[in-house]
Amino acid sequence: MDEGIRTQTRPKTADPKVRPGAKPAPGAARLDSTGRSADFFRSVDSAPKAVSVARPRAVQDTALFAFAFICVIVLALPELAQTGVLNVPVPRDFVLFSADRVNSMLPVRSFIVSFFLTYALFAYGSVLTRSKLAFLFLGKFALACAIIDGGAWLSWRFADAVWPIHFQQFLAGMAGLAIFPHTILSNARLPVDSGVANLRTGKVHEYTIVLTTAAIAGLISIIVATVYGDEAGYLRSIAILGGMGPGVFLAQQLMTGQLAALGWARNVISRRRAFSPPVTVLVPAHNEAHQIRDTLRAVDAAAARYDGPVRVVVMENCSSDATARLAETTLAECTYIASWTVDASQIPGKAKALNRGLDMIEDEFVVRIDADTTIGPDAIRIAMRHFANARVGAVGGLPLPHEGEGLLSKVRAIEVLLRHGFVQVSFGAFGGIFGLPGMFVIYRSAALTEAGGFTEGMNGEDTDITLAMTSLGWRMVSDPRAKFYTETPDTLAFLREQRTRWFRSLYHVTAHNRRALFANGSIIGCVVLPFTLLNGARRAMMTPLLIYGVIVFVLFGGVYGHPHFVTVVAVVLGMPFVLALTVLILWRRFDLILVLPLYMGFRFLRSYYTLGSTLSLIYPKTREERAFQAPKPRQAPPFAE
Repeated sequence: MDEGIRTQTRPKTADPKVRPGAKPAPGAARLDSTGRSADFFRSVDSAPKAVSVARPRAVQDTALFAFAFICVIVLALPELAQTGVLNVPVPRDFVLFSADRVNSMLPVRSFIVSFFLTYALFAYGSVLTRSKLAFLFLGKFALACAIIDGGAWLSWRFADAVWPIHFQQFLAGMAGLAIFPHTILSNARLPVDSGVANLRTGKVHEYTIVLTTAAIAGLISIIVATVYGDEAGYLRSIAILGGMGPGVFLAQQLMTGQLAALGWARNVISRRRAFSPPVTVLVPAHNEAHQIRDTLRAVDAAAARYDGPVRVVVMENCSSDATARLAETTLAECTYIASWTVDASQIPGKAKALNRGLDMIEDEFVVRIDADTTIGPDAIRIAMRHFANARVGAVGGLPLPHEGEGLLSKVRAIEVLLRHGFVQVSFGAFGGIFGLPGMFVIYRSAALTEAGGFTEGMNGEDTDITLAMTSLGWRMVSDPRAKFYTETPDTLAFLREQRTRWFRSLYHVTAHNRRALFANGSIIGCVVLPFTLLNGARRAMMTPLLIYGVIVFVLFGGVYGHPHFVTVVAVVLGMPFVLALTVLILWRRFDLILVLPLYMGFRFLRSYYTLGSTLSLIYPKTREERAFQAPKPRQAPPFAE
């Protein structure tokens, strides 16, 4: 057995004893009033050293100040060139051609240029590497803008059709959103492709569902815009990022609503049959003495409601507190858990602990639960019913925050209901789910084995394994009726560490599954994953966009025209507010409606952390240095004592 690792297994009726060596190590951090060690949330996974670097918050704060300064220069250059000594006709916002002389111009391109310059300036790498990054960003964007403006000229010159300037700017904005993740994935040090076979192909019924709901949503939007022309005209005046009009936003929400209804119905059908084979609960734990008892007691309560036997394996991983000892004493007191094991390891890393745990499990189904998570009493029973379908590889649920943890937990509840109680369910309507939160998820062991187990040395091992299983043809299910409750960060340091890991994982996971992108016509590879990358880029740009809007409003309002007050409201609130309100009503969480304004502000804090996560990526000098071979140890034979 590996040196420094001790394992102890007892049936639930055994006499609980304190295992030698389970006490906190000498010099361990002092516990706070809640029983937590200082910086308990930090681990080797906070910033995997091969593919990320821990950077102080001052870096992104300085980057935002520099962004504001660069914005002023970029916006002022065309005006100075035209009115100053040079008298050079530099086109405003770098628009080379526009036949539309009516619509005012939104300076979208200046924003993208300023953002790209700032990011390249503060990226983690040498001066040469950062200069190359800036050249790539700006070169790709210049080419995209030239193609857009060239298309507008050709349309005007040969087809006598005028492209509205807002349409050109919208295309430029979308190009910027696409260039950002493309350049990161091509130049940062990221995991190489996992080598998992991509067997998933495009299915006619999946695309039919998406296209049909899109057509219905578009038709309804056209009818609304036609019947309520005056109201639609007003809404068009508050359009965001290029002014595509309210129909785009209305159609998007109507489409998502239809898909959510279909996804909910599909879940109801999927769980209609009882299914309760033996399961093993795998709990990775690092410095969770303050929470591990509640976690295990919740598992025992869920075992009481489940017809099959439930075993538990706790993988204590390099804790400096009493996590292992408390896990043992709590498990010995449980009534309905069939048997349990507590394994203590001095090898750091959650994925390493999970893989070691898998080698100890023989059951056909593995229930992964984080040690700061308490599952609902029916979570295992409900989730397991979906596995009656032999093609289901994994099932997740609804990660609600613990009640009574302050305003941030209420904000998190809104975020969860939107993401996992609505959008994720809509993805399930057409088989578009590729990531299930690892706080609580049940895997089919055969699917785990086929995918090679949990990848080590990167963030997002939970999304990575589900995406790998999806590529192999397994179906993922997200059922909000399987509820579980997670810890909400109660300090900004905890929140920043959590969100940096989460947002950075998008690039780690995508790079590790490169062959899934645009492959075999798969709806995940061709639609959902590219959409997720665009959405990640949009989120990283939200806080800079707010700063940019203030600069344009205050300093350049006479050049571009002051935006109306309703435009400002739309940028800050817009359709996200309407959608969030609708979802809360559907979930009957009227208590959260008063917290909605705080949630809208939280979206910008989330954007701030997203930007910081991208700045924690490493940009090496050579192509060879970019490749990181992320270990997948379960592709090799299991360890043996």
